Amino acid sequence: MRVTAIDFETANGSPASVCAVGVSVLEDGCVEEKFYSLIRPEENVDYFDWRNIQVHGIHPEDVREAPTFSEIYHDLTDLFDNSIVCAHNARFDMTCLKKTCLNTGKPIPVLRYFDTLELSRHAFPALAHHRLDDMCDYLQVELNHHNALSDSYGCAMIAAQVMNLTGIFDIEEMLEACHTHIREL
Repeated sequence: MRVTAIDFETANGSPASVCAVGVSVLEDGCVEEKFYSLIRPEENVDYFDWRNIQVHGIHPEDVREAPTFSEIYHDLTDLFDNSIVCAHNARFDMTCLKKTCLNTGKPIPVLRYFDTLELSRHAFPALAHHRLDDMCDYLQVELNHHNALSDSYGCAMIAAQVMNLTGIFDIEEMLEACHTHIREL
């Protein structure tokens, strides 16, 4: 089964204000497909908070000509086919996906997902921190933190590294062995 790692960046504190998305699709231990897009947030959530800009470096002028979520929706959701989805701190990214779908009138995708933060805590309990940048440092995965594509790649590599560590290459069996929940959106 494919593992599709996703990461969103938001313009402000609203989870519906997505301004970038990155996706990395893991098959047979390798990232086989990548997708990245800046996103022009909907008018009701299109203001950029300076704190968010400090985190990801995306400014309003960067997304002025970017596609809307509705315009990339099918490209994005097609990547979920035959996949289990993952994100680091998945509650945030799944909330962004759900709230943006609701805000744009798009159907909320039916998908199963897991959290690589939860997986990291179970697979590497001795580590003091399990943030994405800490995990990528520990696993020697190059990361341009808060670039959505790089973050999705780091997330996919956590799943791949834990499969290698456990020797369990069926994602659902590996998640069960690591006491990591599979949830549904």
